[in-house]
Amino acid sequence: MKKKIVIFLVLMIFFSANFMMIGNANIINSKMDNNPPYPPEIDGPAMGKIKETYNYNITVTDPDEDDYLLKLEVDFGDGIVQEDCGCGRPWENGKTIEIGHSWKKEGRYEIKARVADVNNYWSNWSEPYVVRMPKTKSVNNNIFQFIIKNLPNVYNIIRNTRFRLL
Repeated sequence: MKKKIVIFLVLMIFFSANFMMIGNANIINSKMDNNPPYPPEIDGPAMGKIKETYNYNITVTDPDEDDYLLKLEVDFGDGIVQEDCGCGRPWENGKTIEIGHSWKKEGRYEIKARVADVNNYWSNWSEPYVVRMPKTKSVNNNIFQFIIKNLPNVYNIIRNTRFRLL
């Protein structure tokens, strides 16, 4: 009887160890089968004025369509903004996220983004989306204002003259 109990216990330990190894192998395989998400696609205004907020649509996708996307980093060329859905759960595959941003200085900026899935696999950075915040040029209208006020006939001649380029 003792011999049967010992054999039974040995078999139980053997089978439970094998089941744990199989379970761990499935966990490892599921992580190995995971692919990183695709780089996000960015769309929005390509030009604007400083200190005004512009909205950009960032679409996140993953080749493993059953994956959810957990983290998003967006580099607006003047710093990185991290975003999450703010709803306590990750984004679904193919979701478009709207993020607003404003720039403080004139210049050319490249917006790039990357996303991570629930397994913490990060995509590559997206292709840069170029945005320009041009310098606002103030035109010196003193001469034109002088002509309009003091020489109305000259103004009418200038306004009615058509120049032809050869």
